[in-house]
Amino acid sequence: MKKETKLEKINNDFFLWVKNFIKIIDNNGDLVKFIPNEQQVDFFNNMGKFNIISKSRQLGFSTLMMIYCLWLVCTRPNTNTLMVSYNVESTQALFEKLKMIYAEIPDKYKPKEKRSNRMELFLENGSRLMVKTAGTKSLGRGMNLQYIHLSEFAFYPDDQQKDSLVSLEQALAKNLDSKIVIETTSNGYNYYQKLFTKSYKSKESRYKAFFYPWTSSATASQFKHELNIAENWFKANNHNHRLTPEQLDIDELPLYNAKVSLKMIMWRRWKLEDMALEDFQQEFPATPEESFRATSRSIFNEQAINNRVLNLVPPLRKDELNIILPDTLARYYSKGFLMFKNIKPGMRYYAGVDTASGNGGDNSTISVFDSEGEQVAVFMDNKIPIYQFADIVFDCGMLFNYAFLVVEKNSFGQSIIEKLRSERQYLNMNKMKTFDDRGKKKYQVGWITTSASKPRLVQDFKEQFEKNLILINDNSTLDEMKIYIEADGKTSNKRGDGTNHDDLVIASALAVQGMKCGKWYL
Repeated sequence: MKKETKLEKINNDFFLWVKNFIKIIDNNGDLVKFIPNEQQVDFFNNMGKFNIISKSRQLGFSTLMMIYCLWLVCTRPNTNTLMVSYNVESTQALFEKLKMIYAEIPDKYKPKEKRSNRMELFLENGSRLMVKTAGTKSLGRGMNLQYIHLSEFAFYPDDQQKDSLVSLEQALAKNLDSKIVIETTSNGYNYYQKLFTKSYKSKESRYKAFFYPWTSSATASQFKHELNIAENWFKANNHNHRLTPEQLDIDELPLYNAKVSLKMIMWRRWKLEDMALEDFQQEFPATPEESFRATSRSIFNEQAINNRVLNLVPPLRKDELNIILPDTLARYYSKGFLMFKNIKPGMRYYAGVDTASGNGGDNSTISVFDSEGEQVAVFMDNKIPIYQFADIVFDCGMLFNYAFLVVEKNSFGQSIIEKLRSERQYLNMNKMKTFDDRGKKKYQVGWITTSASKPRLVQDFKEQFEKNLILINDNSTLDEMKIYIEADGKTSNKRGDGTNHDDLVIASALAVQGMKCGKWYL
């Protein structure tokens, strides 16, 4: 085979090109040939046009994608690629590593640099490799990109994840071979989590999802020195004996049954000596759900939420209801209003009410519980005018056996209270004790949310849920609970792409206060 023919064959085959030309710095600081691991090969051979990866730490995907970028620009003239990272420091580190790998390719087998700066490598064959930081307003604008790599995507600011992706998808070259790869470790419940979960569980998503756990063979290779240290540590504490199957803890047995080596399990034990299990799961998840749970900062127990999600039953169909709904509620059924249990004669019901402006932002919500603590119905809509929502609240209260209503008094809620009391004479409503300037005690209808009362509201709800004293049946309520966090001393939903809300959480928490107060005004 002639030299030119051989070079052409190598340039057309990614793995041949890597084998012949690519060297990297290994964990020992030595310059060595890059040999793809099993997981890297699996991803490369199976990736589609749109790809999303969730993974354990240090499995080498950033390096693989970096080399893929170089292969494209070195072997295909007039090709543009883009790599994006989450902050300036990580972007620069990515680019410096990339330029180091490029420098090690023999000059006669690569195009020469035409221009190289902190953000771009421009080659004489007309190809470009660009790096940018998430949040750049012009991200992808006016570009025609053959390959896009989004590194540590879950760590982009929440409000930029969706915007960045929408912009870059439009910049992807309109040909069969162009690709976009989202690659990241998890960072709680955010837009990335929703996108990955949808892709991982549904064949209908255009993104192809990949998950690589810490139990992958790449971990054993990447951390081989640590694995040896962990084995020696275990032997030093066990009369010079290695771990045996009989010594496995209950949480280690599933790993062993899944063919994880005893050496890897010893390494896990060694890691857990100086890090919490949640921290280990954050760095080294075994499942996608574990990775999101470990990285979340939710106030509510993630395991309890996930366990409840796995056991939810669908809401009642309209033909399964044992009552005729008033027109105000019937028009919303299955489109914002859901019932999970039929109404029982004589049962006392408690409803929390959170009112929004009706301008398409936050939702106006109702969450209804029976006296046994089970959530039996929810209402949610973000465009309903306040005066119409007052009718919804009234009809919902009357439907559920003249329910005890706890309406948040702040802001728009005062209008609901006035309409219910003055215009509809609805009396079975929560009253909150207050004091006037002279110290005289008085009661006001509704729940007044203050810096002192809100923590109590949320913590009472948390306690009731986590002690299994209440049963949540609504998936949307549980979704909101996942992203309900404490930050800067305040509790609220984790802000994101505009779809993150906490209105059902507040409505459910208000209903809990109704159950706790022990009042019933006939």
